[in-house]
Amino acid sequence: MPKEIRIEELSRFLNETVNVTKQPQSKHVMTEIIEQSKEQIRIGFESGTAPDGSKWLPLKYPRPPHRNQNNKPLIDTETLMDSVTVNHEEHVEGVTNEALTLGTYVEYAGVHQEGSGNIPQRQFLGFNKKVMDHATETVADHVINQIDII
Repeated sequence: MPKEIRIEELSRFLNETVNVTKQPQSKHVMTEIIEQSKEQIRIGFESGTAPDGSKWLPLKYPRPPHRNQNNKPLIDTETLMDSVTVNHEEHVEGVTNEALTLGTYVEYAGVHQEGSGNIPQRQFLGFNKKVMDHATETVADHVINQIDII
């Protein structure tokens, strides 16, 4: 005896699946991704590399004896690095179900990120391939888990 399933009977499942894929409830996943991003940015500051893996130009002049004896760019006081990677007064961070925001209000951040005049570009903000791949995989897994619950 044949049984039949009609599309009309599947409409609730299909509608809920569409809703989950359009608006996944993934704030905790985004929080995990932002923490990984901050760690990768900190590593970038310490190694002098941009999120895409390119090396920053070295300092033109060595630092004075009381400052940054490793002569690494952008970490004389660690203010810029801390403003992106930890809860600092200039830190910008936001997480929703659909997005994350990470940045800084340090006044000179844009000059270093983009470069200006005699100051070379040393990008420190951004999401590297490792973070993007992990984010894509994690969000996809989370959406699949939400669909499985339907």
